[in-house]
Amino acid sequence: LHRVDRRQRQMCIRDSYHSRVEKALEGPEINNKSVLDIEDLVKVGKSCRACPYYMSKQLSGQADIVFLPYNYVLDPKLLKSFKLELSNSVVILDEAHNVEKVCQDAASVQIASSDIALCIEDISHVMKLLDENERLVPTGDEEAPDFNLEDCAMLKGIMLELEKQFDSIGQISSQGKTLPGGKIFDFLSGANITQESFAMVVKLTDTLVEFLQQASAGKAFGRKGGGLSKVSEFLSVVYGSMTSNFETWRQTMERGYRLHIEVEEQKKKWGGKSSDGWLNTSSVQQTINNNAKILNYWCFNPGFGMAQLVQKNVHSIILTSGTLAPLKPLISELALNVGHQLENPHIIKPSQVIAKIISQGPDGTALNCGFNNRDNPKYIHSLALTIKTVASCTPNGLLVFFPSYVLMNKAQEAWRNSGMWNAINDVKPIFTEPKGKDEFDECINDYYEAVETSRGAIFMAVLRGKVSEGLDFKDKNGRAVIIIGLPFPPYMDPRVVLKKEYLDKNRTQENKLAGSQEWYNTEATRAVNQAIGRVIRHKDDYGAILLCDQRFHAYKAGLSKWIQVHITQPSGGKFVFGAVIRELNQFFRNASSSLPIPVKREIKEETIPIDEEDRSSARKK
Repeated sequence: LHRVDRRQRQMCIRDSYHSRVEKALEGPEINNKSVLDIEDLVKVGKSCRACPYYMSKQLSGQADIVFLPYNYVLDPKLLKSFKLELSNSVVILDEAHNVEKVCQDAASVQIASSDIALCIEDISHVMKLLDENERLVPTGDEEAPDFNLEDCAMLKGIMLELEKQFDSIGQISSQGKTLPGGKIFDFLSGANITQESFAMVVKLTDTLVEFLQQASAGKAFGRKGGGLSKVSEFLSVVYGSMTSNFETWRQTMERGYRLHIEVEEQKKKWGGKSSDGWLNTSSVQQTINNNAKILNYWCFNPGFGMAQLVQKNVHSIILTSGTLAPLKPLISELALNVGHQLENPHIIKPSQVIAKIISQGPDGTALNCGFNNRDNPKYIHSLALTIKTVASCTPNGLLVFFPSYVLMNKAQEAWRNSGMWNAINDVKPIFTEPKGKDEFDECINDYYEAVETSRGAIFMAVLRGKVSEGLDFKDKNGRAVIIIGLPFPPYMDPRVVLKKEYLDKNRTQENKLAGSQEWYNTEATRAVNQAIGRVIRHKDDYGAILLCDQRFHAYKAGLSKWIQVHITQPSGGKFVFGAVIRELNQFFRNASSSLPIPVKREIKEETIPIDEEDRSSARKK
């Protein structure tokens, strides 16, 4: 009961913060400022006791410039929810090296047997509410829902037929089963969901979701219509881009989509409480039958996702990133009519960066993080020696990026067992990227503090993670970056296999799509380019780029052009580790004496005003 009361109190607080938005927007805290960033909105929200998220949604309607994650404009589901008007707008997609994946994900959708079962339960609950003559609207408002029991019964019948379609698939192996994309329409038509009826089904499911959400308002455990929402989302993606000529459109979907069916993992339900009041873990019940499936309707043509943005009648689309190259395959995949292309050199001078491919460790062992060598004890030991030696001659902060968490954890465990972890830690304290947000914030702040000490610090992280793509390690925070291996996508992952098949099947001389192997390599080198970019952040910055894998010689062409020009071959053609360390020492001596000393920017914390009600609440806590 205490838990329920607490949730109800939280919902009341949430609802009251939402209801104060309109009043807050009329106040001086909003109207007397020309530009409000996220921190300003949170500050105003706390002082006015109004929700900053809903304030930002309201303000975006009258703003000239709106900053938001770009999947908000590429994903039709988010665009609909956010109610952004894009007509005649200039859309700038910054850090657009991930735009292909975002477009593909936005045009893809998944639904499971459990979602259909939940949808049927949602409909049954609505029918029960109607049968009991319960009303969603406040007392005094006699407006009835714009659907009836017959509508619900019809929709429930369709969902039951859809459930039978899932059951009719039969047994699926652990690898799953892949079908042409067009098979989804045959599957849905078996449940009487066709190009003529899908709009009616989507409209009715959306109406029932709204009904349930209003009916559950103020209730801690009210049914919100999650199953209905999932069905609506699935059908909207499958049929959302349909044109008047269904057969032609279906053939297009057939080329760009695949239907991948896999077994739905068994969910577990805890048993009742034991005599001592604790949950009984000995009686775990299976909640999904062994025939449960997941239908993945995967898009492999990112042009479908981009087309939905173009169809919003935008004025211009601008893609920017330091790692967009190679441009031709990107433009072909997105199916954009590009009027202007611009590729610039880096702003820094040659004296501000040193880049090396380190193919051997100090002990002469080849550095190769390939699948067949990554568990080799000699390689792992040599990698530790390399990091220790580089750390000893690198001032301040050193970043070390691994291809995956699994590889990073394996290496660190081996180094702890062998004593190399302590040996590296004696040179510079080591910080490791955690997965949790709270732990991450604390860890990165501790690293920044350690960088300011005489020894500096090492931050170990993974490629494609938050550190490698989302953080700024300018000046002392990142004087050198070590890249361990290449983060190729999982070779046997069904989505990777099908993407490669799609490219090989659809590539022509005219469309200039990348070949499957070119795409696969580019996925890895783009992630490397992003991590390298953490080090050089402004015109006076400097740093070292160390690619610790002999395979980088073969993949050098995939690196950003500004990096390629700085990678020099060893004199005499033979790699000597000691020579690289001497060059590294000389580079840091020259850079520190010739470039401006970075000024540490002090951030003043502002006091957020708190009203008396908040003060009283704070004192009680």
